[in-house]
Amino acid sequence: MVLLGSALLLILILGSLPERSFNRARDAEQLVTHTLRVLNASGSLLAIMEGAETGERGYLLTGEERYLQPYQSALSSYRQASQNLRQLTVNDSAQQARMDKLDRLVETKLAGLSRGIALYRSKERDAALALVFMGEGKLAMDEIRGLSHDMEQEEKRLLIIRTQAAVEAQDTQLKWILRIGGALLIIMIAVAGVITERVIGDHERVAVALRTSEERFRALADAIPQLCWTANADGWIFWYNQRWYDFTGATPEEMEGWGWQSVHDPATLPTVLEGWNKAIAAGEPFEMVFPLRAADGAFHPFLTRVMPVRDSTGKVGRWFGTNTDITEQRQIEEALAQNQERLRMAQQVARIGTFVWNLQTGVSQLTPELEAMYGLPPGGFAAGRRTWQDLICPEDRDQGVRYVQEVMETGSFEAEWRVVWPDGTTRWLFGRAWVSKDDTGKPLRLMGANTDVTERKLAELEVSRLNAELEQRVRQRTLELEASNRELEAFAYSVSHDLRAPLRGIDGWSLALLEDYSDSLDGSGRQYLNRVRAETQRMGTLIDDLLQLSRVSRGEMKLDQVDITGLANLIVDRLRDAQPERSIEFTIEPGLVAFGDARLLEIALTNLLGNAVKFTGTQNPALIEFGKIEKEGEMAFYVRDNGAGFDMAYAGNLFGAFQRLHKVTEFPGTGIGLATVQRIVRRHGGRVWADARVNRGATFCFTLGAA
Repeated sequence: MVLLGSALLLILILGSLPERSFNRARDAEQLVTHTLRVLNASGSLLAIMEGAETGERGYLLTGEERYLQPYQSALSSYRQASQNLRQLTVNDSAQQARMDKLDRLVETKLAGLSRGIALYRSKERDAALALVFMGEGKLAMDEIRGLSHDMEQEEKRLLIIRTQAAVEAQDTQLKWILRIGGALLIIMIAVAGVITERVIGDHERVAVALRTSEERFRALADAIPQLCWTANADGWIFWYNQRWYDFTGATPEEMEGWGWQSVHDPATLPTVLEGWNKAIAAGEPFEMVFPLRAADGAFHPFLTRVMPVRDSTGKVGRWFGTNTDITEQRQIEEALAQNQERLRMAQQVARIGTFVWNLQTGVSQLTPELEAMYGLPPGGFAAGRRTWQDLICPEDRDQGVRYVQEVMETGSFEAEWRVVWPDGTTRWLFGRAWVSKDDTGKPLRLMGANTDVTERKLAELEVSRLNAELEQRVRQRTLELEASNRELEAFAYSVSHDLRAPLRGIDGWSLALLEDYSDSLDGSGRQYLNRVRAETQRMGTLIDDLLQLSRVSRGEMKLDQVDITGLANLIVDRLRDAQPERSIEFTIEPGLVAFGDARLLEIALTNLLGNAVKFTGTQNPALIEFGKIEKEGEMAFYVRDNGAGFDMAYAGNLFGAFQRLHKVTEFPGTGIGLATVQRIVRRHGGRVWADARVNRGATFCFTLGAA
């Protein structure tokens, strides 16, 4: 009975041990699954940040919005990925501390990317590109990658420790089973069938659990965006994820063992094999960039990382590798390098120098072009341990301090200042600067660009000197013109009074002779006296026209809105009253308005309409038209008639004083009227011209300029 009870007790013990073994196997599976989930979450978070950085760089270099999709996706997906990773490591205080640091690094990195995009969209593209060129984004990403790598290594280390503990516990348990089984072997024979059946069932459950774990691992591996594979300790690759086959277009049979060499570039394969064999021999991680052939035959650059997986003794049992396609990153890096070279060449050609002043460390970096503007050799600023105050002209240093204060408050400034070269030469520089701040508004760095504007400043000083000299000449010339105008007024007064008196005397005495001695004179004598009177009267008219010509060139203009249609109708009434016997048809366009001096415009219209009446003297009826038309893109007034016209070959003489195109016997006049019209139009800022044909009439057009 005791023996049977012992057997039953042993059966119970042995019956519980497979279940515990199954539980430990399940726990081991859960540890592996948990580690893979952590690695996948870490890899996803890193891929999100790399995609955000790549997209931001692509946008800054090309300006194409499509590159911002990874960055915008990172803004919405990072927090979910971070929460997922934090939840997976919630029971590990060291990993939680790394997560806190990782979150801060990522938030700082995203803020930096956001600032770069904001600077680019606000047209401050030089400042945005400067953030890329300084390489701070790469440093931040290196820190994020390093921290992510530390978390992955910690999870792998914990997996090894936990797996080893589970294996050791299971080994101990199996030893006790064998001991108890040996002591009670006879009893076990009696119940062997039952125990065997239960053990077989437990092993089947373990096999199912392992298959489930493997399927989950494969699903996770296939979901990773990288190409993944696993090799044994000797480097024999026995498993690839689905993305590897999708990319290469190869089959599992083609890739078995060392078949991966078939998708490598033959030119780089020896170097890859050398590095891979060294890593296998040393048992150390392996990392290299080399091309892989895609299914379409094109080679893509890949960043390959391989990590050794060690057992409890520290021996490498297998290798786990990932291949990341960096084609787009390489394209962006090449575009960045090209842009940097173009920027450098553009700065050399345009003579533009740039600088970055780290406000936290106080260290400034100047391009060789900027150092040359300050009279320094390349590297002379750092070598001489100088500050920006040392380079500025002493008289401008206080103003320079105010410029720095201004940019800290407003975010940017533009200014000019002088610098003194080591040889004593003074140069003028023009500069723009921007300040970069963190999320709290604290200034981080000051960036700017300078241009040497010495030649322009010297030209401005010379222009100022010439302007001052010109102003002095203008004042002197004005005094001379005022004196000349006073003399002209005196002359006009003399002409008006002193010359008119003799003319009136000649005309009066000639009239007296005709009246008192007409009977004593024959026909020729009377004709001579009439001609004397006509010439004196013509001389009087000429004097009046000359005085009018001099007055229209002087005197203050009173500009106002003028009803030019009403003014033309008033002049037409006068002309009709002067020659009631003629048949003249006037056409005056209604509603015409001009801005000018009414008195001067009346004189101009009187001359133009009077000329039209005069030169249509042979026409019956005479047709005279006044209106407004568009000429050469501007509005012009016109006077058109059907009179004698003139030869356009002599049109250049029309507006000169005393210039006539017809004989006095044909059409009387002094030749002053059109010269008067031209001066009035010019005083209004306009121009006057004519178009005519002999015996087919003439058209006179004029504009009034800006008025």
